[in-house]
Amino acid sequence: MASYRTFQTGVLIIGGGGAGVRAAIAADDAGAQVALLVKGQVAHSGLTSMACPSYQAALAFEEPEDTTEIAFEDTSREGRYLGDENLIKALVEEATVRALEMERFGVKLTKSEGGRIFQVIHPGQTYARNLVIRGCGYGMMVGLRRELLRRPRIQTFEDFVATRLLLDGGRAAGAVALNLRTGEIVVFQARAVILATGGYEEIMQFTDTEPGASGDGTALALRAGAGMVDLEMVLFYPTCLVWPDEVRGTLVQYEGLLGPRYLAGKMLNGLGQEFLPEVKERYVLPVRDIMMKAMFREIDEGRGTPHGGVYIDLRKSPRTKAEIFALLHRLDSLPYKELRDLGLDITKEPIEVKPGTHYCLGGIHINERTESSIPGLYAAGEVAGNIHGANRTSGNALAETQVFGARAGACAAQHAAAASQPSLDQTAVAVEAQRLEGLLRERPDALRPVEVKRKLKAVMQRHLAHLRSEAGMQECLREVLRLKEQELPRVQAHYQAHYAYEWQDALEVANMLEVAEAVVRSALLRQESRGHHFRTDYPEPREEWLRHTTVRAEAGGRLQLGTSPVVRLERRVGLPAAS
Repeated sequence: MASYRTFQTGVLIIGGGGAGVRAAIAADDAGAQVALLVKGQVAHSGLTSMACPSYQAALAFEEPEDTTEIAFEDTSREGRYLGDENLIKALVEEATVRALEMERFGVKLTKSEGGRIFQVIHPGQTYARNLVIRGCGYGMMVGLRRELLRRPRIQTFEDFVATRLLLDGGRAAGAVALNLRTGEIVVFQARAVILATGGYEEIMQFTDTEPGASGDGTALALRAGAGMVDLEMVLFYPTCLVWPDEVRGTLVQYEGLLGPRYLAGKMLNGLGQEFLPEVKERYVLPVRDIMMKAMFREIDEGRGTPHGGVYIDLRKSPRTKAEIFALLHRLDSLPYKELRDLGLDITKEPIEVKPGTHYCLGGIHINERTESSIPGLYAAGEVAGNIHGANRTSGNALAETQVFGARAGACAAQHAAAASQPSLDQTAVAVEAQRLEGLLRERPDALRPVEVKRKLKAVMQRHLAHLRSEAGMQECLREVLRLKEQELPRVQAHYQAHYAYEWQDALEVANMLEVAEAVVRSALLRQESRGHHFRTDYPEPREEWLRHTTVRAEAGGRLQLGTSPVVRLERRVGLPAAS
């Protein structure tokens, strides 16, 4: 068996984005020994660093009528009532506290005249609720990283990928990880584990996320036997650039570009026709699930642009050129400097956009303490499900990282303080080490991992994007299983001494196939259309399907599917007090 090093800690956090770093801070505040594993580098990798600047919090600075109760109603409604209401209540109530806390950490927020925090109204919000983070998600991570560095007790392991969760008598006991810089296998023994690894958008072909969004945490939890929820609910952000090729997939915020309070541009099809409902004075731009369907209708029916999208035309804006650029700077809605460098002047020609995979609404099933179905295993951020339902409003993703990251850190530390040191499953470690080494073994019929990734992404895009049907998804499932059973065993990674890029690819494609199968089976199970899940054979929502789909892996890897009720409001018990 390969040699490995063992590291013991109280709380092991896997994932170094907004939720993971916030969890580390909270666990450190609670006095826990903390190890933070990051697949890349803190603030320079992951999904939070790529996020837009919106953070939703009912602070009521812009419009005093706003309240957390109204935010709760907005979030529940726009999630098509599929979000668990106890989690939504926690999100809207604590987002305000966490926003002000971020400022203390050094995260910079845009201010209005007089120094109060500036808030923007986005679709689905009754009142202006979104804060604008300077520097977008990267600016947020810089502030969080600064706070992380003030805490020398937190041990950060960058360029480490967790490959298997370890259990002791059914409870979380740590993880096996690979040091991508050295190729060393490291075993982390922990009394509590937090997954904060983001989503699985990379199973799709057209996405605005970074390549590392390969569903690592989802796959780890699935293999360990944790309960999953609503994996079929994958959110499409309406406006991602499709041209020029150099910026293809880059998200631009339609809320600011088209909003009547802001740039007030127009969305046109390829024939130059407006096709959205008229925007009145208040704010009636469609929310994301409705918007993306309207755009795809134009594209699918042959009224798209030359590059397969629709137009956002700022030439139709009533603002002057100076006002447009001032607002773009204030809202961070569009990478206009990059477009200018590529020869595109947004004041003289429209931009081409179409919906792209943006966020995973489903994930690990958690309760208010962020506990999964496995004792000692917690989840926070996008890797967790059952919060946003079938559609998410703008700004709630970054708010979720801070609210549930803080909760996960506090609750995991509380668990670790009371738990005994788990035993190390030497057999499980040996099996995992053998799997890792096997990916480097030479094969006469070897496949590069990127080849299998491309095939998976293509078939998922073809059958699991905005139009889904029984026949198409069954064909997709057959291809996913073929890739998993016939091509995955042929994957061979070439080891590089200074950084194991292809080894990482090989691990990721195995995770992507694991998650893709669960996503397709969940989508087949939900026989209705709701939010971003649209089935041509069941085009309407059905009352009997106002339930979560659930997935759990049985011994041997077979997936057990079912449903569970949506949680309606209940009294919260046993939570550490919010600081």
